[in-house]
Amino acid sequence: MTDQPNGPPTGGFRRAVTRRSFLESAAAVVGMPFAGSLVAGCGSRTTPSKQLVVAAATTPPSLDWELVFGKEVYDHVFNLNDRLTRWKAIPAPGEPGGFDLAWQAGDFQDITEPRMAEGWEVTNGGRTYTFSLRKDWPSHAGNEFTADDVKWTFDRSFAVDGITSFYNTLATIERAEDVKVLDRYTVRIELAEPGPDLLLTMSEFWRAMVDSKLAKSHASSGDPWAKRWLKGHDVGFGPFKLAELSPGHQVVWEAHKEHPFPPAIEQITFKQVPKSSDRLDALMTGEAQVAQYLSPADMQTLKSSKVMHLWNFQGYVIHSSPMNPKYPPLDDVRVRQALSYATPYQRIIEKVYRGFAGAAHGPISDHAAGFDPYFHPYTYDPERARELLRGAGHAKGFTTTLAYSTAEPLGEPVGAELRSAFRDVGVTLELEALPPSTYTRALFGGKRPMFFQSFGADSPDPAYALGVFYQSKSSNNWGGYSSARTDACLAEAGLPQLSWDQRVEEHKRCARIIANDAPWLWIAQPGFQVGTRRDVTGINWYAGEGVDWSKVDYTN
Repeated sequence: MTDQPNGPPTGGFRRAVTRRSFLESAAAVVGMPFAGSLVAGCGSRTTPSKQLVVAAATTPPSLDWELVFGKEVYDHVFNLNDRLTRWKAIPAPGEPGGFDLAWQAGDFQDITEPRMAEGWEVTNGGRTYTFSLRKDWPSHAGNEFTADDVKWTFDRSFAVDGITSFYNTLATIERAEDVKVLDRYTVRIELAEPGPDLLLTMSEFWRAMVDSKLAKSHASSGDPWAKRWLKGHDVGFGPFKLAELSPGHQVVWEAHKEHPFPPAIEQITFKQVPKSSDRLDALMTGEAQVAQYLSPADMQTLKSSKVMHLWNFQGYVIHSSPMNPKYPPLDDVRVRQALSYATPYQRIIEKVYRGFAGAAHGPISDHAAGFDPYFHPYTYDPERARELLRGAGHAKGFTTTLAYSTAEPLGEPVGAELRSAFRDVGVTLELEALPPSTYTRALFGGKRPMFFQSFGADSPDPAYALGVFYQSKSSNNWGGYSSARTDACLAEAGLPQLSWDQRVEEHKRCARIIANDAPWLWIAQPGFQVGTRRDVTGINWYAGEGVDWSKVDYTN
């Protein structure tokens, strides 16, 4: 039985820094009084208002987590919704606001704690999970959370074949019928094979529970899963509820005061401020108390301020570029390897990231079990790149396109470095800036040869880290990589009879196969940074690359 304490989970998590000491923990600063104007109505800083204004890069193109992905939706998906379980958090020593998850702890069975579920029982040799739900948990519409909501959420996952369909596959939930309602507060999930991934994935951003009563009231015969309505509406049980969604302008949350673990802040407004420099200006003048997704140059400015705080977390994201084989000559492994050798990794880290990133080492981040810095065989070697291109019949080069989101401040400068370096080996790289919604549609549809993206595997399990993007049939394989050898390796590495150590070692073998195939450029690991005014406290990091805003407050 896995009954655990029912106290509210705290914060997010991260493990101790092992890779880049230059991502210093932000120390408390002894400082000057606040300068500049304040947001109208926010009041004196002597008694901080229980409101926050966040300078955000953009507004979310959708709130339906099954059908949208990207940094513009992370905070909203996480905080407007809630899940059966949460990652168990441990404060990271020496890092204010940081949290350390025991990533290397055994087989990860002990890093999950109850949230919307009070507890669970595991039977049938690890194939049956019976969840007991917490009672009296109201949705934002006032409907109590019940087993019917869990069932409808899983039914919808299978029906729309969205992002969480990969989680079903990973956890070996084969059919919607394998999720059964036993009574109003009890749900049973039957797995085809035992494994650690059900509990691991239940804590993900995207395993949010739907207020099915509300959602079904907005469904129709032509739209039985309310996809049109969920795109722009709140259907959650999270610590915040949606008060306003004005695309291209702002999103406003209000505290869900009936939530079992209510937030400290009463209202948060995410104002769209597309340029990083303008987000920094809003923070410096006091027009915003938080600035997200700042450029490295602006983060350097922020670090030198006496009235600001730059929060640094290691994160798990890899900045990368899939090379879609649907666009020849990227279907030739020699061409993909050539571009991997033509990429000036260290120059990009130094010139573009300015110390706010470390090297990437292939398809597994240094966050996941099974990480090996020797996965990645590619170093900057333009002569080797030219040799491979000649062997592939492209001695005179070719032309291809890299698309990036305008919400990503590093897309253009990284793209410019790649364009310059590729030109040296005869390849013309055209850059295409896309609005976030257009970028998301193009990415999901594999509609460009290359994308600059900021994604990573938000679970420490190597089966997740490799399967989520590189398994041929994964719903999240947006790069179009397909390899029978890789699929077979991942299937063997995930066999339930393997010990945890065997599981990790087998996935290392798969990672080497993927790295040799060079389906992506793995460019850098940028960490996760948030800029705030000095009196904002409790900023944290939760896997999914977002902040648990219910833990954020003002200092006394």
